[in-house]
This record gives sequence, structure tokens and C-alpha cells, in this order.
Amino acid sequence: MILVLNLKMNLTKNTILEYEKAIHNKNVIVMPQYPYLLFFNRGKYSLGSQDVSKFAKGSYTGEVCAKGLRCLGVKYVLVGHSERKEHFHEDEYDFKKKMENVINNDMIPIYCVNQTSEEYENDKELSKIEEQLEAIPANCKYIIIAYEPSYMIGNMENKEMLDKELLQKVITKIKDYLIERNINHSILYGGGVDEETISYLKDLNLDGYIMSSSALDISKLNSICKMLDI
Repeated sequence: MILVLNLKMNLTKNTILEYEKAIHNKNVIVMPQYPYLLFFNRGKYSLGSQDVSKFAKGSYTGEVCAKGLRCLGVKYVLVGHSERKEHFHEDEYDFKKKMENVINNDMIPIYCVNQTSEEYENDKELSKIEEQLEAIPANCKYIIIAYEPSYMIGNMENKEMLDKELLQKVITKIKDYLIERNINHSILYGGGVDEETISYLKDLNLDGYIMSSSALDISKLNSICKMLDI
């Protein structure tokens, strides 16, 4: 079971050190802010990055290249989060370039496949899901897909929109696409993940979850790790 902790722009030096102690013996993937990557180098956890540059190298001030992340012990890189689309106007072209850099540096992409509330209502054939999958590079041998309906991210109160039938349809769509292309894969769910969500989705064929808000609450995180036997 895979559990990804996306810490986003939360925690500072003192609190991040305490957080590292709290997850030290947990078999999770932790994704802190760039400045704190080096603080996570001794535990049972694996290290992930919240993003990576679409450029492999060069004069791009402020960017962080895949090679640089790999040298810090990063094994997983998050690509395609809906917040990158919303706030930074990134698209599938950007995500493809990022995944190419990740794969070429022997790291594993965790590719977010998003769905808006409008797409939830109108895209019954899941064509927008397939469009996002088309960004996966041809040389990809293994990928982690995180299905994240954007209307659920950071909104644990919106569980009435968590459509289990739709989610199963999305999982099947993703699996069929990847199997057809001989890409080994794992599929995660993200968006309002807490104990209630995990209990509700436990009978689906998921390989794990990606969480953010609940990941910051150590008591909730401990409870979820116990539920998932991590």
C-alpha cells in the first residue's frame, strides 16, 4: 500500500524536524518543500519532490532540475497537480517534459490525473482523463497515477460528490490505457483523504492514497497508517 504525504507549503524548520521524527519509522513517501528535502534522509520513509523543472539543465533561475533532486535522494516526483494548472497555467506539454526528465534520472513520476466538477458532470466518456494520460512519455516503464478530482482537494466536507461508481470507471479507464501500452503502474486516490474516505473506498482496487491536509495532523496520520497497515 502506497501512502504519499504532500506537505505543500506547510511547516518551517522547527516543525519540519518534529514532523520527520513523527514519520521516521513509517513506510510512506514524504514530499516536503524544496528547502527541507535534506532533512529527510535517515528514516524508513521514501523521499519525494512536489515538482521538478521541465528543463533538464540550463540558465533557468529559480527552477530545480531532476538531476539535482536525484542527487538529494529523491525517488519520486509529483507531476501534474491541479494546482500547477490553476496557479501556474501548466499543461500536458509541460507535464510530459517533466516526466521525461524524471524518468531519465531514474526516478518514478507520480502523475496526477485531475477532473473538474464540470468534467465530472459532463465528460461521461472520460475523454479528458485520456487526454491527460497521453502526456505519459513513450519510454515510461512504471508510473504511479494519482487520480485527484480537483473539487475534492482540500475539501473533506464535500464527500457527497465522491462517486464510487465513477471512481471505478476512472480506475478501469486508466488501467486499460496503461496495460495496452505495457506500462507497469500503481493507482492512487487523492482529494479529501481521511479515515472516512479510506473506509468508504476500501473495496475498490486502489494501490494507495495521496493526502495533504490530513498528513499534517499526526494523530490523523497515525490512524490512517494503522488502517492501511503501514
